[in-house]
Amino acid sequence: MAFQKFIPPPKQKSPRVAIRPTGIISFNVSAAAAYGLAEATHVSLHFDQANKLVGVTPSGAKEPGAFKLTHLTRVASVRARVFFETLGLALTATRAYPAEVRKDGMIVISLGDVRRKRGPNKQNRATKKG
Repeated sequence: MAFQKFIPPPKQKSPRVAIRPTGIISFNVSAAAAYGLAEATHVSLHFDQANKLVGVTPSGAKEPGAFKLTHLTRVASVRARVFFETLGLALTATRAYPAEVRKDGMIVISLGDVRRKRGPNKQNRATKKG
């Protein structure tokens, strides 16, 4: 009787975006490949306040307001604490969020039930001083 060696098929992880309470946005390897982040070195961040959507636009070069994108073995991440603090968003636990890519290449992350922190946020304070 001849034996055949069993080799399990490679695991295909679905694209996943997670945001930590520290403000780090993480994209797993599948998300980085699917969303065009594999070659990007920086990203710009955008926010749709009415719909609680975060927009992430990949970039190959540092431009004004761009955040550095760090690539590790299994994840690409951006440290965006100041972004979330300025908007006054309360991130209480690490969570996975739904994301999709628009035709223009922007990755749109829906924050859904994330609440705003109580009191004035830094963005409002900056406009009142001016």
